[in-house]
Amino acid sequence: MHSYQDKLDAVYLIKKQGNIASVARFLGIYPTLLYTWYRQYQYGGPSALMPKSCVQQYRPEMRIAIVEDLLKKNVSLQEASAIFGISSRTLSRWLRLVKERGFTALFDTIPNHVLPGMPNQKKKKDEPLTELEQLREENKRLRAELDLIKKVDALVSKRCNPTRRSALKPSKD
Repeated sequence: MHSYQDKLDAVYLIKKQGNIASVARFLGIYPTLLYTWYRQYQYGGPSALMPKSCVQQYRPEMRIAIVEDLLKKNVSLQEASAIFGISSRTLSRWLRLVKERGFTALFDTIPNHVLPGMPNQKKKKDEPLTELEQLREENKRLRAELDLIKKVDALVSKRCNPTRRSALKPSKD
C-alpha cells in the first residue's frame, strides 16, 4: 500500500520528468499504477490521491449516470477510474451488468447488509408510505449520512494532520 505522500511525490516526478515509464523504473512501481495516480491527480487534484477510508457504496442513480457517461464518452476504464475515483474493476462490473441485463441491473447490486453503527432497517410494508412517513425516512437517512460524513472527515483530518496529535499532550492530573 502506498501512502498519500508516495503518490504525490510520484506525480510530481512525472510532471518534472514527463515520462511515466522512467519514473516507474526509478521508483520500482508498475507504470499502469503510476498512470492511474497521474490521471487521478489531473482530474481531481491532490485530494484525489487521498486514501479512501471505507468501502464506498454508490446509489443506483449515480451508477446509472456514471455508466451512461462512460458509454457516451467512450473512454478507457483506467481513464474513467481516474475521473470518477472508482476502481476500474467496479466500473467494468457495472458495464457488464448493463450490457447483460440493462440499466435496471444496477439497482440489484446493493448489498443487503447493515453497516456497523447504523440502525437496523425495518422490513418493507406492503402498503405505501404516507408523505409524512416518507419525509421522516428521508430525514433519518440524511441524518445518518451526515453523521457518517462527519466521522469520515474527522478520520481524514486526523490522518492529514499527524502533528496535531503530537501537539496534544496528556494532562498531568
